Amino acid sequence: MQGRIVGMCQANPPFRDISNLAGVPLTTVYDTMKKYKCFGTVQTEKKTGQPPIMTTQDIQELDCIITKGLCLTVAQVTDLLTCQVPTQTIQRKIHKLGKQSCIAPKKPYLQCLLAFAHAHCHWTINDWSWVIWMDKLAFELGRKVIGSMFGRHLKRSGN
Repeated sequence: MQGRIVGMCQANPPFRDISNLAGVPLTTVYDTMKKYKCFGTVQTEKKTGQPPIMTTQDIQELDCIITKGLCLTVAQVTDLLTCQVPTQTIQRKIHKLGKQSCIAPKKPYLQCLLAFAHAHCHWTINDWSWVIWMDKLAFELGRKVIGSMFGRHLKRSGN
């Protein structure tokens, strides 16, 4: 667009006509021509400054390490990365990835459950009717674990 404006201005029509023909505000025509007269071009200069410390490949590697499911601290994640990056930068990138620090859910004790199932697989319905069932309800508020027990007795049917 800026090249078209400069090309039209070389034919010396009024800036208002150029603005109407190009469909841009009058100030855009003024600013473009001022830039062209000062610098001889309408191209913008390359932006200076510090290049990013982590490449997109490094960020993908960080995301892969985090999503593996390991419970690692930021310092441990920093040690696992191939690039040398400060831990503060890692924290910022993790936040930008949308990841959060969460408490991992506790897994059930599968070995204990399997041992219990093997030990009681021969029980009959009558044997199970004498069991007092306890349902444990536990939830976490902040850092304090609150738990309560509810007891119920399985009613025997048929007697």
